[in-house]
Amino acid sequence: MKIKSFVGGHSIVIYRDAVFDPSIRRYRGGVPVVTIPAAGRMLSARPCPQKELPSLWVEGEEIPLRSAPEWESADPLPGPDECDYAVVSAMYLTACKALGRDTSRLLTVGGTVVDESGKVIGAAWLNRN
Repeated sequence: MKIKSFVGGHSIVIYRDAVFDPSIRRYRGGVPVVTIPAAGRMLSARPCPQKELPSLWVEGEEIPLRSAPEWESADPLPGPDECDYAVVSAMYLTACKALGRDTSRLLTVGGTVVDESGKVIGAAWLNRN
């Protein structure tokens, strides 16, 4: 099975047995078991301009509001000849769903794993969407 990362131009390391640290809401430790290679490009989506809505006033301060994003376009999905599954950003996945695309081959990163300094080093699992 061939999986590629279309997120941020880097590979993704999957860790087994990482432990959730509730104080930082991230995972630590574990053993790296699989590296998903970078595809060499990032998949992105372009939102439509958002509409300005009436502001909210909180404690005497004006907070601007805008409409929820709608999507103008998204880069084409990779073909099955390139990979069986594609790891993509949550934004790209959301845009594809809104545009009516088949998302059955798209995965997103789940369970962020960090090192002792808090730097992201991988994921504990992938989400099937």
